[in-house]
Amino acid sequence: MGTLSATLMSPRRLLSDLHAAAVAAVQGERIIPRYGRVEQDQWVFRRAGRELRCALPDRSRGGRLRLIGLGKAALGMARGFRDSLRGSGYAIDDGLLIVRDLPPASAGAEPWRVLPGDHPLPGGRSEHAARQLLEFIGTPSAADRFVVLLSGGASALCALPAPGVTLDDKRRITAEMLRSGAPIAEINRVRRRLSAIKGGKLAARLTPAEFVTLAISDVAGDDPAVIGSAPTWRDEQPAAAQPPYIVIAGLDDARATTAEVATASGFAPVVLGRTLYADVAVEAQRIVAALSSLPPADGRPQLLLAGGEPLVTVRGAGCGGRAQELALRLGELVARRTSQWPQLAAAVGLVAGTDGADGPTAAAGAFFDGSTAARAAAVGLDLATRLADNDSHTALAALGDLYLTGPTGTNVADVLMVLMPDG
Repeated sequence: MGTLSATLMSPRRLLSDLHAAAVAAVQGERIIPRYGRVEQDQWVFRRAGRELRCALPDRSRGGRLRLIGLGKAALGMARGFRDSLRGSGYAIDDGLLIVRDLPPASAGAEPWRVLPGDHPLPGGRSEHAARQLLEFIGTPSAADRFVVLLSGGASALCALPAPGVTLDDKRRITAEMLRSGAPIAEINRVRRRLSAIKGGKLAARLTPAEFVTLAISDVAGDDPAVIGSAPTWRDEQPAAAQPPYIVIAGLDDARATTAEVATASGFAPVVLGRTLYADVAVEAQRIVAALSSLPPADGRPQLLLAGGEPLVTVRGAGCGGRAQELALRLGELVARRTSQWPQLAAAVGLVAGTDGADGPTAAAGAFFDGSTAARAAAVGLDLATRLADNDSHTALAALGDLYLTGPTGTNVADVLMVLMPDG
């Protein structure tokens, strides 16, 4: 990452590097082979006190090792699981992955089929993919072993309406809840009731085969009853009676890695934790208040860290996403508070999704700093008007403040980082 003096000359580069480190810490392609391995006739995953054991299939009984991947991280997780088997004598027999972003043509054959779904609202591709999934499962054999790879986005990408419900019904209800700013946990509760797969219904389809679930969490509390609308977590069933399930990566892992990298580079992290779950306007006020009262750090520059999924109630017709709207609100609010707290003028921040896409845009998020409002005024942008119209993307694009990464192959919600170079 370079020396401290070099990074201070380029705070946006520093923040970009820290975001990349956070994403790398939760990519299935990296972490599954690092923490998962074959031990005798079991596949074992161990990370930070979490452990899962999966009995591998008995080939003499015709058992197969089959993958199901649902969500934005499905392809990376599948490749990571494949790599964790190398040299063990075991191999994946087949698989079906349902993803948001189709990969470019692979240079080599992979033992699975990849299908696209629609996101953030379920569509025709989502329903087609769900029906293909049931066809892939077929009539499971007790000798088979399924590994279900679950991550954020699965709810929309793989959507099969429950009897008596149409796909249009699901789209309308989901769209209304998204526009209202409803928490993702509440949205997923409704999705489970409207689905023929979610809420443990996929688990019933896999019986009598044994199966385990490896999840990358993008929800508060890493609750298996919420992640991906819980296709393998049976509703109203005690945790002790659930099939084997492990969260292999979440926002805490991304945050911890970011703090470690920042500390090693000479910064003093101030960690607010997984706290960004209120309305973006409320969160902007809280973040600025935290910045204004940072404790002394022995002269070291400080880095404020937080994460979550702030809520946006869509009232306007503009283009944006929750990370971009929070960044723009922070830029506007910092300018209004610098007369009271002059140190805020030096703040440089980044709010970005770990999946590389914020809302219906190609941006992962956006930067903001003490000059955001002044730069907007210089080009004739009225930030209050843009925010009222939920048009953060247009404003940030005009300011050159968008943060673009492309799809990252994972998803553990959003991270916020604010650098205070003057300590």
